[in-house]
Amino acid sequence: MNIRLFIITALLCLATSGKAEGFYSLSIGGVNVLDTYLSPEKYSGVEYRLNAESIRDSKKRALTYLMTNEIAFAHTKNRAGNATTLTGHYNFTYGVLYRWHCLDNKLTLRAGGMTEANIGFTYNQRNTSNNPAQGYASVSIGPEVTAHYRFTLWNKNMRVGYTMRMPWLGAMFSPNYGQSYYEIFNRGNYDHNVVFTSLQTFQMRQQLTLDVPVSKKVEIRVGYVSDIRQATPNNLKQHQWYNGGMIGIRW
Repeated sequence: MNIRLFIITALLCLATSGKAEGFYSLSIGGVNVLDTYLSPEKYSGVEYRLNAESIRDSKKRALTYLMTNEIAFAHTKNRAGNATTLTGHYNFTYGVLYRWHCLDNKLTLRAGGMTEANIGFTYNQRNTSNNPAQGYASVSIGPEVTAHYRFTLWNKNMRVGYTMRMPWLGAMFSPNYGQSYYEIFNRGNYDHNVVFTSLQTFQMRQQLTLDVPVSKKVEIRVGYVSDIRQATPNNLKQHQWYNGGMIGIRW
């Protein structure tokens, strides 16, 4: 089976099996990956993301509780087209935001803090004997802001939204430069493998969406997602730059 078809099928199966309230969305776009622990080359390709977003407004206080679960898979190639990598991640975020209603409740603004946990991997198919894969794990905290504006068009109550979150402080796992996973896990040789991160580890996710109702209980979401992640732990360079289109549904 074509790997892209397999990934899309798997993501759709996971989407229909979930029970979380809110929006389920599938995003497909281009990704650029670099990890100098595996290769000095940049790899580009297509990434598929499934996102489940749940939003709950407190009735007693002007607070919003936001939770997201996201899984992603990508198949990338180097510039020469003679080497490929497989990458994937699972990302969980939970935020508590204060909200304001403006313009006769047409505009809703939210701002607050969020915590994020991320695990993932990159597998380089060319490195069959030396450093074939890299694992990722990180936790962080930072601000999150959202804005949603409701308007009427063609007798439908639509909503345009913007979300931005930016991890500021946290910690991540990374092998040191020249250190093998055998040294870390088999021999137990620790060498600054837990790295603290701050604003110099630039990360930012942005999302622009349009929600269109198709019935009283169902809305269709279309949008754009930008996710920039980069870090320089232990004299290594890592980045994953993603830009993609989104389609989703709420029922």
